[in-house]
Amino acid sequence: MIGAQLLVENNVFSGCKKPLYSTDGGYAVARGNDFGGGTNEAPNGNFNTAPYSYSLKAASAVKADVQANAGQKLSF
Repeated sequence: MIGAQLLVENNVFSGCKKPLYSTDGGYAVARGNDFGGGTNEAPNGNFNTAPYSYSLKAASAVKADVQANAGQKLSF
């Protein structure tokens, strides 16, 4: 969507030179992210509040939480 607005909060990026960037005139409000040495190249937007409630995990805890809980757990 041209000119889309994103709210990007408490994400962890690893091995990305441009973890957040814009194409087609998009914008982003980025806060609490760990860009892993990369840079945010998206123009600042104005979408500051989502129309629903949610809770955020600290960016410092995201990687361990994903590694522990994401994906299918198989047992035989």
